[in-house]
Amino acid sequence: MSDATTISSRVLDSLVGAGLLTVEQLAGVTEQANARGVGPGIVLAERGLVSAADVASVLEHEMGVPRVDLSSYAPEDAALALVPSAVARARRMLPLFDIEGMLTVAIGDAMDVFVLDEIAASLGMELEPVLAEASAVENAIATYYGDDTAPELEPVPEPEPEPVSESELDLAPSYADELPPPPIAEFGEIIDDAPMFAASDFFDEHAEDIEATPSVPVAPEPEEQPEVVVPVVPAETIEQIAESKPTVGAATIDLDVLAVADSRKIAVLVTEILENAVAREATMIHLLPYKDDFFLVYRIKGGLEKVASAPLSMQGALVDGLKSFAKMSGVLASRPALSRVRAHIGDKDLVVTVSTVPTIAGQRLVVSLAPHRAEPRGLADLGMSGAEVRALHAMVERGRGILLVCSPVAGGGSATYYALLARAASVGKTVYSVERSVEYEIPAVAQVMINTASPVPAANYLAAGLRQDTDVVAVDGLRTVEDVHLAVEAAGLGKLVIVTFPAADIASGVSRMLELGVEPHSLASALTLGVGQRLVRLNCPNCTIEVASDALGRIPGVTPDVINKTGTGCPNCGKSGFRGAIGIFEVLPFTEPVRAKVAVGASAVGIAEAAGTAGMRPLLASGLARVRAGAVSADELDRVLRFS
Repeated sequence: MSDATTISSRVLDSLVGAGLLTVEQLAGVTEQANARGVGPGIVLAERGLVSAADVASVLEHEMGVPRVDLSSYAPEDAALALVPSAVARARRMLPLFDIEGMLTVAIGDAMDVFVLDEIAASLGMELEPVLAEASAVENAIATYYGDDTAPELEPVPEPEPEPVSESELDLAPSYADELPPPPIAEFGEIIDDAPMFAASDFFDEHAEDIEATPSVPVAPEPEEQPEVVVPVVPAETIEQIAESKPTVGAATIDLDVLAVADSRKIAVLVTEILENAVAREATMIHLLPYKDDFFLVYRIKGGLEKVASAPLSMQGALVDGLKSFAKMSGVLASRPALSRVRAHIGDKDLVVTVSTVPTIAGQRLVVSLAPHRAEPRGLADLGMSGAEVRALHAMVERGRGILLVCSPVAGGGSATYYALLARAASVGKTVYSVERSVEYEIPAVAQVMINTASPVPAANYLAAGLRQDTDVVAVDGLRTVEDVHLAVEAAGLGKLVIVTFPAADIASGVSRMLELGVEPHSLASALTLGVGQRLVRLNCPNCTIEVASDALGRIPGVTPDVINKTGTGCPNCGKSGFRGAIGIFEVLPFTEPVRAKVAVGASAVGIAEAAGTAGMRPLLASGLARVRAGAVSADELDRVLRFS
């Protein structure tokens, strides 16, 4: 990874830009860190040049790194599997979710941002930080990784295999996927406006696109069982990859053809690699340079598995072949690049994202394989009430100003964003959208994907869109004060501006924008409508029963007639008690009393009070309606909205 694209270098440049470091101090820190072979964070801390609070301020206000509330949602299982427990504990970081090769991680100490480059190199993927409370990160690591005294793997001394327990089978979602979906008719009368849908629609798990795993074979007689082989432990570092042997099932990949740089043979090899990776249910393909060799590695079920290796001198032809497949042939090897194409591989429609980064050892290339998503869901399908849907449709069709969508990271804000874009396009609006990760392709929308390796900031793409004569300008993920200023400017030009912003609710989102340094009067005049949202998991219809819960008493506004219902776990829901997820929403028209609060720079509490006076139904009321209907348990609502 080049110096210009590392996380550490971007943070250091921002510290200089904020006046917290001089150019001379930066040069001294860099020189000392390189001489000692340590990260710049260690040198900064030793010399006392900046504090953790200084770094946190730069991350939030200069670089747009959001601060998240870890108690409002659970990390993805797939993301947790990407980072070994020992690494998460030692580096004090919690993986949250992975989108097309970009792993978002939460850190509790801002100084820990300087170790992320090292972790990214060992994992073979890009990292994106978010900030959280240090105690929340530690508690979450303990919760999701469990006890840190897990025994080391040892060879199995006995030839007779241990039987697979029922609880172990329950941990594998692929077995539950073999079962037919549960009937939901019994819930029809209580959640008519909230159709059931899988959690993967929000969390990008793509479980529906993975073929069912064959059942576990059981030998008829113990004496016929071959000698027990310890299961292959997925590699966690490039050193382990170097020492490991190619996995079974990769015999069809022969890298020897690279010795003859024939374009036709290279094209055939690229096809074989892609088809083999899809057949083995890999989510990523890595070409990792290491000393004198390079490794072809798949990420399968969260682990890295070496498929083949070859001399490093032969890597360039394969990199060029994959670049050609991704229509990146004109990009120089000395520059980072990102491309996204659609392809039909192995009877599956996939979105293939290819990322290349030059390193001192050679080009590091990562291919992400994700199922092609269908059209985005409508607002009603996401869980909005009829009145909320009508208000947003009217805004998209006739409104001007900023339509602000606030949600925590992985809170479903992007799903609402795409639903709004699709609605705008369907009524004849010209739409220009700036996105960091394209989750849905909408043909009538001009979608621009920001190249994460490019020095061009999102604000430049947004500024270019203002000159494109569009009715609707949209940005999925405002990060910096420059982004917000341009959104305000676009609203002043009579545009409808749809934006998402990481925040717990509308009031805290507006307050965070003011903290970034946005001029209060300008922001107040630009805001027209706000949407706040969270995700809650739905009870499994097949195993939901009435269960007493202390959480019910902690929810404000609960009346004695409310009965708590929760899923107890069954094969249809993988014994989790949950099946699918849905949004809870609040929608706020920015009336003059609310704008007046924003114009004077009021706190989140003051803005929330004005919103309540204006008649906004808060997230609490939306969530409580789901509890009353029996679709969501009181404990789940407590987990998301934190009444405890």
